[in-house]
Amino acid sequence: MSQPTYLVFRGCIIDTPALGTLRVRANGALGVNQLSGRIIGVADQETATSADLVSMWIGQAVDSSKVETVELSADQFLMPGLIDTHTHAPQFTFLGLGHDLPLMDWLEKYTFRHESQFKDAALASSFYKTAIARVVRNGVTFAAYYGTIHVEANCILADTIRNAGQRAFVGKVCMDVNSPSYYSETTEESLQRTEEFIHTVMGDNAGDESALVRPIITPRFVPTCSAECLQGLGQLAQKYNLPVQSHLCENPDEVAFAKSCFPKQKSYSDIYHMAGLYGPRTIMAHCVHMDDDDIELVRQCGVGVSHCPNSNFSLSSGMADVRRFIEHGIPVGLGTDVGGGYAPSILDAMRMAADANRALIATRRDARSKDTASKVVDATETKPSDAATDHTDAAPLNAAELLFLATQGGARVMGMHEQLGSLDQGKLFDALVIDLAVPNSPVPDAATTLAVHEHLDSSPVDAWKLRAEQFVFLADDRNITRVYVGGKLIHSL
Repeated sequence: MSQPTYLVFRGCIIDTPALGTLRVRANGALGVNQLSGRIIGVADQETATSADLVSMWIGQAVDSSKVETVELSADQFLMPGLIDTHTHAPQFTFLGLGHDLPLMDWLEKYTFRHESQFKDAALASSFYKTAIARVVRNGVTFAAYYGTIHVEANCILADTIRNAGQRAFVGKVCMDVNSPSYYSETTEESLQRTEEFIHTVMGDNAGDESALVRPIITPRFVPTCSAECLQGLGQLAQKYNLPVQSHLCENPDEVAFAKSCFPKQKSYSDIYHMAGLYGPRTIMAHCVHMDDDDIELVRQCGVGVSHCPNSNFSLSSGMADVRRFIEHGIPVGLGTDVGGGYAPSILDAMRMAADANRALIATRRDARSKDTASKVVDATETKPSDAATDHTDAAPLNAAELLFLATQGGARVMGMHEQLGSLDQGKLFDALVIDLAVPNSPVPDAATTLAVHEHLDSSPVDAWKLRAEQFVFLADDRNITRVYVGGKLIHSL
C-alpha cells in the first residue's frame, strides 16, 4: 500500500509567531504535503473532512485515499520543533564533567583532550549515532553542531545526522594558535580542510538552503584562531554563501585573552567583523559580557545570539541579558552548549533562560536597594532611563516568550525564520506531537489542576495556554511522542 501524499493533523495546535504571542488553535487542522515536506494549510474550528480540507488548500480535488488523518487526543498538541542554536557533538563524551571549573581551565582539562580522540573515525562512527539519537529524542528538529578539527569525523557526523533525518548545520572546528600540540592545525591546513569538508558535505551546492544538512564556517573562538585563519574563513563564508558560528564574550578571562590577541581592534566583536565573519547569517554563542560597542556592532550586522544559560551557570561564566538583546532588535535563540551545559535539552534551556532572567532582575534590584540605603539620593539625580538601561524593572520572561526563543527565535538566529519556526502555510513541517498524559508524565493531569480544569469547557484556548506553560516548565522527553522533520516522522514513542 502506497504512503498517503497528505497528512492532516486535527486537534490543538500551538505556536508563537511573534515574541510574547502564544497562538492556540484549540480545535484546529493542519495539512502537510509529505512529498514537499511543507505545510499546505492551517484552519481553526474546522468540521470539514480531511480530504475536503486538502482539496481546498491545494485548489484541486483529492481522493481520500491520498490523505491520512492524525487525530490528536485531548491531552496532545502539535507544536513547532525545538531549535538548538549551539551544541558540540563530540562533547557528549564527557557530559556532566568539570562544572567546578571556569571556562579556560575546563577547555584544557576536558574539552581538547576528548575532542582530539575523534581522529579515530571508528569512534566517530559508533559514538555520534547515540549522541544524535539523544538530541532527536529531546525534540530538537534543527541544530547547529560543532564537530572537531578532523575532516573524516566531521563527515561521519554530517552523515549520521542526515541518516537520522534531523536538520542541521555542521561545522569543522578551526584552531591554529594557542592550542595544545596534540590538537591543533596550521593555518593552511585549517582552511584547506574546511574547504574539503564543505565540498564533501555539499558538493557544488554548498549554499543550497533546502538541503537537510549543511556546512557552517566554524572558528572555535578568537583566542585559538590567527588573523589569517579568521580572514580566510570569512572569505570561505562569502565564497560558498555559508552561515558562520563561533563564541563571543562568554567569560571575563576569555574576553581579556581575545582582546590581548588583537589589541588594535576596538572590541571583541570587531575582531570577527574585520575578518568578514559578521552578518545576518552569523550565530554568536553566549554574549554574556558585552560592552556597548559589542552590542552595537552585533545589532548593525544582524548577528544572532545563541543564549546558553545552562553552560553559563555551569562554568560560572555569568548571565546573559536577553531583554537587552531584544530591546536592541538582536535575534535571540537558545542553545544547550553541550558539554559546557550538562543537558542536551531545549526544554532545560527554556527553564534555565527563565532562571537567568529572574536572577538578573533580582540581583539588580537588590544592588539598587543597597545603594539607595547607603546614601541619600536626590530624586532629581535619577535619570528616567536608568531602569530601562539596567532592566531592573523588566518583566520576567514568560512561557510564550520562552517558547518563541526555542522555536521561531531560534529559526531567526539560524537565518531560517521564513522557512520554519512556526506552523504557517508554506513553511517546512518541522514539528512535534506533545502528549501531556503519557505514563508517569511529569505534567499534572488537567482534571486535577484547578486553574486548567475550570477553563476546559468554557475557554479551551485559555486552558491550553496554561497547559503550554506547564509543558515549558515541567515536561521532558517522555512527553515528546513524535518528531517530524520536513514532513517525515523521524522519532516516535
